Amino acid sequence: MSRLYRPARLLAASVIVGILAAPGAAHAADASTPLSAAEMAAALKAVGTTSTTAAAHGWQATVKLTGGSVSGSESFVVDPVAKVSFFRVHVSGEVVSEYDAAGRGVYTYLSDPISRSTLQMMGRPAVRYSFKADRSVKLDAFELSPAAVLTDDDIRQPGTKTVHDDGSADYRLVDEDSTAVTLHVAPAGVLTSARVVGDGLNMTLAYTYRAQHLTLPSAATTISAAALATGETYRNMPAFVQEVAHETAVDTRRAANGHRVKVSSLRRIARADVGSFNTALDVKMIKVGNVAGGVRVSATNPWTHRTVAYTITTSGTKVIVRKK
Repeated sequence: MSRLYRPARLLAASVIVGILAAPGAAHAADASTPLSAAEMAAALKAVGTTSTTAAAHGWQATVKLTGGSVSGSESFVVDPVAKVSFFRVHVSGEVVSEYDAAGRGVYTYLSDPISRSTLQMMGRPAVRYSFKADRSVKLDAFELSPAAVLTDDDIRQPGTKTVHDDGSADYRLVDEDSTAVTLHVAPAGVLTSARVVGDGLNMTLAYTYRAQHLTLPSAATTISAAALATGETYRNMPAFVQEVAHETAVDTRRAANGHRVKVSSLRRIARADVGSFNTALDVKMIKVGNVAGGVRVSATNPWTHRTVAYTITTSGTKVIVRKK
């Protein structure tokens, strides 16, 4: 699959978004020169080198995709000086946006109802982004840089070069996936726009070369991904406590195998189940303590201070679960 077309595939899968200008207008009267695969690769590599120089202080790519029931847009901005990039995707009414700080991590915009509800519960409604540290992050994560597009092995195909009166040129080819690609190059030799058509999808892509000035979200509007995950766990606390209480009861009955249930067995199983549950949640949220004839499992939300508790007790061959 052509790297140039890959963002369209991702966008179609509701992963990426943006807004772009269409490629340069066709000039039907201009003569076209056929190029072999090797000649096309060499020509596009040269354009890639010139475009990389133009992008040294910053660049922006904008994309628009249509096809069938899919439509969307994407904007991708790169600030090489600050080593920060930003993308925004809009697909079928859903918006995803993210800042990538090279060598540091990712800031993801929180617009989904679960995150917003969790932040409200945590008393941090002003937060808009979560941050996840990741030293492997690169600015060109979505392979949309001009150089990456122009040196993709998949577009090393024979095609044509059409030079226009103003000195601009169009390179046209069909890749191995039968995708039609048109690349428009400005008189200065930089890639300015492209059109990709294939597999029922139509994508337009445009580049702007100029210094970008991206500012990462402030500390006041950011929460760590780990802290947000903890908040979401406590948001679901009532269901989790109920689940582990009933799981303990089931495991205890199974261990008794129809015989009289021993309190010591119930307590041992409860501690094992609670321990496993907390490990799975990655939060030591649920606690277990002894009560007459059994145990009490409980958890307290540190933000709302609400406590949810269940007792699990024995009665002959039965195990009784009660909410407290």
